Amino acid sequence: MVVVEEELGDDPLVDPVYDADDRNWVRYRPFWGGFIRLVVLGVIVVLAVLWVRGRVYGWVDAQVTPEGLPGDAIELTIPQGASVNEIAGELQSAGVISNATVFRYWLRCDGLLTITGFLGCDTVVAVEAGDYILYENMDFASVRTVFDAGPLPEVFELVRIPEGLRWIEMAPRLLEENPVFERDDLEAAYVSLVREASYLPDDARARSLEGMLFPATYDINADDLADEHGFLLRMSDEFDRRLARLLEDPGVHPDIVELGLRPYDVVIVASLVEEEALLQQDRAKIARVIYNRLQEGMRLDIDATACYAAGKACADLTSEDIRRDSPWNTRVVTGLPPTPISAPGEASLTAALQPTDGNWLFYVRTDEGGVRGAHYFSETYEEHLEQVQICRELGYC
Repeated sequence: MVVVEEELGDDPLVDPVYDADDRNWVRYRPFWGGFIRLVVLGVIVVLAVLWVRGRVYGWVDAQVTPEGLPGDAIELTIPQGASVNEIAGELQSAGVISNATVFRYWLRCDGLLTITGFLGCDTVVAVEAGDYILYENMDFASVRTVFDAGPLPEVFELVRIPEGLRWIEMAPRLLEENPVFERDDLEAAYVSLVREASYLPDDARARSLEGMLFPATYDINADDLADEHGFLLRMSDEFDRRLARLLEDPGVHPDIVELGLRPYDVVIVASLVEEEALLQQDRAKIARVIYNRLQEGMRLDIDATACYAAGKACADLTSEDIRRDSPWNTRVVTGLPPTPISAPGEASLTAALQPTDGNWLFYVRTDEGGVRGAHYFSETYEEHLEQVQICRELGYC
């Protein structure tokens, strides 16, 4: 409706088209009214976005840094080749973190997680395999610190096996060194490993690992303390490795080849040397005496073999034991015993493979040259008898 007043007091002029009874007319709104509405709407949208953003960030922060103190300790093992997704899943399952997805993106974003930026995060995170100690309800940064420090160092137990032990002596020693071992399982492992010994011939009279387990100090991972088979396999493999290296360097003496001895026979000789020699300087000479007597077809006459045949310590050996009819008793039979009589060390193996050149046929302990434990080596029986008298005077014979 348009009303025009020309002068004060005049009747207003009304548009003749206007019908006072017609209510279908439109009011014209001023421009600033619509603009204000838009501004208000924009403010509402911004506030809503900020509210949602705050709620999201608050929720994310609650995952990254949870409320409360860490809980119980948890030992977690990260397997070799585990992905970040798998690790995150394990952490959530164990209760270390509450959300694996957030943790995964947090790692990818190197700890700077944003709503709009996480899709562009590409930090590569590698976690070293091993055991870790974590806690329930940990914050992400603490978890990352534990992983960056690396896994817990492996715990090892040392098992010390000296040279010269028979199996009946070695088994109790193993049980003493590692009480977790079981005697029955140890014996079962010993029997089962016979077929895996590289240098044990098929025609060996007694199929056993006697002398084929390398004496040394071994470390055992705490997780393997109850693995008797695995430990004996290590000892067997170590023996095979050492002997293989010695067979190449320094190699086999020509006299051993001439005698037609196999590597297993050399191990038997090494076990005899281990039992007889008290000093390093005598080992290769004792090996020479053994080979010379084999070449001459003489009995070896080594008391240690009689002790082995009797199954007792040499200190307890009797005259009856010396006369015992046994293939292991070289005081009765000619040639080498059918198996080693003890576990030789590398020094005795080396001496057996590379004996000193000489014509000696006899040896006896006389503390030669004033050296306690030294043997005297003789070429003739008469000379040997003279030295035996000295041995008796010293109380050794």
